[in-house]
Amino acid sequence: MNPQNSAPWGAGWQSPQQSRPSGPPDTSGRRKWLKRIGIGALIFVLGAGCGGAVTAGGDTASSAKAKPSPTVTVTATVAPAAMTSQVKSPLGTAEQVARKHGYTVSAHDASNQDAAPGDDWTVCFEKVTYQSVDYAAVPGDAPCPTADGRPIPWPTMPGVVGRSYDKALTAIGKVTDGGVTLKAAYADEDVDEASADEGEYDTWKVCFQAPSSATRVKGDPKVTLWLVDGSCPAKKGTYKDRTNDPDYAPPVRDEEKPSSGSGSAGSGDTTSTCEIVSNSGNCYNAGQFCRAADVGLSTHAANGRRIFCRDEGSVNRWNY
Repeated sequence: MNPQNSAPWGAGWQSPQQSRPSGPPDTSGRRKWLKRIGIGALIFVLGAGCGGAVTAGGDTASSAKAKPSPTVTVTATVAPAAMTSQVKSPLGTAEQVARKHGYTVSAHDASNQDAAPGDDWTVCFEKVTYQSVDYAAVPGDAPCPTADGRPIPWPTMPGVVGRSYDKALTAIGKVTDGGVTLKAAYADEDVDEASADEGEYDTWKVCFQAPSSATRVKGDPKVTLWLVDGSCPAKKGTYKDRTNDPDYAPPVRDEEKPSSGSGSAGSGDTTSTCEIVSNSGNCYNAGQFCRAADVGLSTHAANGRRIFCRDEGSVNRWNY
């Protein structure tokens, strides 16, 4: 047997040089080990960055107790709808409009009186903010002050005495809508208010007025005017024809006086006795006014003649 060809360790044995494979060495196991080391280091770094250390059991120990995050509440506010100005509107109506548009409403006295406003007051000023409106108002018949909190500038009655009726009516209409009552300046004359609408008294003169000039006008007061076609009397109640005054007693002329002791003036209808006298105690004369209580009665006039009180439509007069 060739000793070089014999294998002392058996037929399957190979020398180390024969068993070493050819080519590069196998490093796959080393790469897997390094990969596991890298993943572990990454987990450790992430755990330390979160403030805790990774324990053997996998739990994280916090170095400090975490604080809760604050809660933020966001409230969305919806702006009220736009609305038109309510100045000059009744307060009650203005408040309804504002509330319908989403506003919170308040109101106060626009003058310096600090009274409690009512629904029928008139809005003079308004202050509108993002969500609210405040109204400043005055009583419905009052004018608005020049500014919030100032006195009410009530107008005054103009002086119209001496003016023609048409011009007086224009001036009065600027401060009141209460209407005008017409009267005659003389007690024994009349005016027809229905005819005033047709312009019959436009050129007549105003002799007296009520309320008087410079009177403060609150609301719409009625006005009375005393008119005349001509010259004004010295005072109201004056008779243009003095004989129309029930209290007028003209002097009796000598020839009209009854004969002494006769008790009459020579006629059965004349006498010196006045059965009915005026309130001042004087005898009446024909043409004078007589009282309503004397209608249908008769008396003797100052001249001794018999006169009768008759209803002549708008007036009662003594006549023969």
